[in-house]
Amino acid sequence: MKKITALPKPDGSCQVGFTHLNFIDENRVDPFPQADGRNRDVPIIMWYPIDDPCERHPSKLLKIRDLVSLKHYSPYKIIPNRICDIVTNSYENAPLSSKTSKFPVLIFNHGFSSYMEQNTILMEHLASFGYIVVSVGHPYDGVASYPDGRSLPVDLGPLKDLSKDIRKNRNTFSKDIKQLARDDLSIQEIKRYTENYLNAGKALNDKVEIWVDDIRFITDVLEKMNEGLIQSKFAHKLSLEKGMGVFGMSYGGAASILSCCLDDRLKCGINMDGAMYGGIDDKYKYRQPTMYMDSDMFLGKSRYFFNINEDDTYCVTIKDSKHLDYSDYTYILKNWLLKLMQLVGKIDGSLMIKITNDYVRSFFDKYIKKIDAPLLERNPYREVVFEKRFRG
Repeated sequence: MKKITALPKPDGSCQVGFTHLNFIDENRVDPFPQADGRNRDVPIIMWYPIDDPCERHPSKLLKIRDLVSLKHYSPYKIIPNRICDIVTNSYENAPLSSKTSKFPVLIFNHGFSSYMEQNTILMEHLASFGYIVVSVGHPYDGVASYPDGRSLPVDLGPLKDLSKDIRKNRNTFSKDIKQLARDDLSIQEIKRYTENYLNAGKALNDKVEIWVDDIRFITDVLEKMNEGLIQSKFAHKLSLEKGMGVFGMSYGGAASILSCCLDDRLKCGINMDGAMYGGIDDKYKYRQPTMYMDSDMFLGKSRYFFNINEDDTYCVTIKDSKHLDYSDYTYILKNWLLKLMQLVGKIDGSLMIKITNDYVRSFFDKYIKKIDAPLLERNPYREVVFEKRFRG
């Protein structure tokens, strides 16, 4: 396979800048033992539209220090060091575009054990169409990279608990998830099978609230940033009157939808191939426009939540895709080993990127920008199984 040296150019008219920040939540003590009782310190990367990079060079995809942190978790040891040499289309700390007075805001959440830049292609794509996209780091459940040079690896303890859950409940999980692909189930049966397979991952059900709290904290930060209470280039530049969109991949997708259930400032959400861990809890009320984007690994895993949502709901299933196809890996690292591990599928990586980019942007164009999104009315992709349910 051809070695990738640069990310594809975004389709929008804007060039893209980014900045790396972190914020301490004075109202929360970090529950992880490595934090030694300190308050939760949440890093973010913000991608945004710019007019001119001002002689800056585009950034590289990943810092060496963060790849080292990533490789503390053994499955990531297969990632070659050359990933750090891939050139992006983003310019660090370039001036914000002056062509628009305010920009719509989206919040993104990475997968469990992953890192903030895992969907840089998608972040750049959205920013090139005028969005400000904020990727939230979730310390100790993912690589937490900070502007001061710190890079915290994943806490391996919960990952061991998760692996133990998977081994112990593998048969139960497989049996229940297969049942969800049937067409003859009542909503009560769909709920029972969904609850059963989610309960097979107890470690993931137990900690999702930490991620939801991180998302809501960063939502607070963005409001203060817009008001000028936090000094930044984004003061009075964030279009928050229509609310923010939230989305994520894998575990970050589940956390995104759950945060949307609890916080009215988050007006709509997308879950990119994430099992809805924690989502059966009655405190979560599914009342916002939602899109579930699934690979064809576990058909039906989003079915219950698709059916109970009280607002417009979409399900996009991409044929021949696997879990990591919903990240940059589908483009930069689609090798034989990942295919053997059933982590990426047969679908062409460039096509997967295009489909994902198109559906994510169309959804937020409709529900955040409030503009027409023809793709949500008519599916042009033969690789996509598209379902929709409208409110009322």
